[in-house]
Amino acid sequence: MPTFDDIWTDKMYTGIAHIDEHHKKLVRLLLAVHAEQQKGGSHERLREILAELVSYTKYHFVAEERLMLEIKYPGLPDQRQAHQDFSAELNERFLSLSIKDERLPGELFEFLRGWYADHILKHDLDIGVFMRNQALLSGHS
Repeated sequence: MPTFDDIWTDKMYTGIAHIDEHHKKLVRLLLAVHAEQQKGGSHERLREILAELVSYTKYHFVAEERLMLEIKYPGLPDQRQAHQDFSAELNERFLSLSIKDERLPGELFEFLRGWYADHILKHDLDIGVFMRNQALLSGHS
């Protein structure tokens, strides 16, 4: 069974403390979903954890987009679109699970794991870089 350290790496730190904490919580929730599924836990408990994951993901996206707006991050439109696309797919998969009364398929875990890791590494890290560069630039004005 994967552990936190199997998913989270030092390369995933953005340098933005609250965003990094959000990302860590998302990974922990993802692992909780996987653990519940692996141990054959109740369908109801699995849905509860997944609902928390969906809810926290939405909360995180709002916080992240608010930050990007505040710092005038030029990649905000692309980030917002990626967030919307992911949220739509996550909602569709979650609703499918809720309606069909079936176990969370392993492919959903892999989808979530891959999306979070890919998105953090390819997109969210750039926000931290942008903020650090802006601080350096403003310090030289």
